[in-house]
Amino acid sequence: MMPFKPRIKSSLLRRFFVAASIRRWNDQACPVEFVELDKQAHKIVIAYLLARYEEQEKGIEIDWEKLILYFCFEFFARIVLTDIKPPVFHELQRHHRAELAYYVIDNLKHELQDYEFFKLMKDYLHSQPTGLEVEILRAAHYYASKWEFDIIYHFNPYMYDVDNIKKIIDNEVEEHYHLCGIQKIVMFKNVNELVTMFGQLRFQKRWSQTPRVPATSVLGHTLMVAVSAYLLSLDIGACKQMRINHFLCGLFHDLPEILTRDIISPIKRNVAGLDEHIKKIEEKAVETKILSIVPPNIAQDIIYFTQNEFSNRYQLECFNRVVSSGDELMDCFNSDEYSPVYGEFLKICDNLSAFLEARISIGHGISSLELCDGAQNILDKCGKSIIRGVDIGAIFRDFV
Repeated sequence: MMPFKPRIKSSLLRRFFVAASIRRWNDQACPVEFVELDKQAHKIVIAYLLARYEEQEKGIEIDWEKLILYFCFEFFARIVLTDIKPPVFHELQRHHRAELAYYVIDNLKHELQDYEFFKLMKDYLHSQPTGLEVEILRAAHYYASKWEFDIIYHFNPYMYDVDNIKKIIDNEVEEHYHLCGIQKIVMFKNVNELVTMFGQLRFQKRWSQTPRVPATSVLGHTLMVAVSAYLLSLDIGACKQMRINHFLCGLFHDLPEILTRDIISPIKRNVAGLDEHIKKIEEKAVETKILSIVPPNIAQDIIYFTQNEFSNRYQLECFNRVVSSGDELMDCFNSDEYSPVYGEFLKICDNLSAFLEARISIGHGISSLELCDGAQNILDKCGKSIIRGVDIGAIFRDFV
């Protein structure tokens, strides 16, 4: 049987890099550059924390796939609508929601119409959605904006209208104080620092030794891995919990870099024993600075998603089990009860993001030996990848 091409299109992947070029707060005096891709990544990380706190404190069950899909719908729409100022955007949403939704759907039809969720996306963008997952995403959106604007405000509190903007954003966050996670972030310094710790991955740039356009951060990279892993999981026949795990593992796989910074692959590969030693340093740092301040459900996730992040694994009776073969994992443990993670598949998604970062910059005319060699090495490694009958390597080849 001939392998078939995945449904994810190169044009959709290129849109992610449009988000990396959309500047936020470009009418303000900003001490650092804020871009939409990083904001969206920070938003879903905050949403994850809020959702887990709701589960932990109130015993509420979150529909995690719904949360992920709703986030993706909003993310894709934001890329299409680009940088409309929030007050204007909210006013347009009140009076022209259907027209804006139609415009977004029409723009994304080519990229997304083959997915089963496309009709749900149309309904979501056209309607006034309700439910806990929507509240969590809205609260995360406002808090991520507040996090950015607090930096701008303290940099220059005397610019025109900043006091008014700050008041509006603070009020929007206050409307979500009924969520346990927002209460924790506002009241407890260590939880607030956790959100800031994630946010600092916005400032760590990928491929830091070479110029690149658009420059992308570690946090933006993790979002690209998360979304592409989720979409490709639909093609390889992953169960619901595996799809959720792939999104979250993609989102958190570089979390330890908050504490150690990005150590480039050539150094890891060519200095004997270094990679293993770095892993030990990262695990200890994560344990000391993150696991000690979060509730058990978040701690369990972070351990599962960041330690041996590219191993094929599943859970049985609260223990993590590793299998050597991805095919064995899919044949025997592709079921929600095992909470499986196809690590080899995730590594390809990680490589895909790195490959796109290099190739798109080269396409913009900003090139270097490191980018060309890096892209070629990844293409050689992944260009013929076939997983469960899906020719994932075709995505890499499409960009050459």
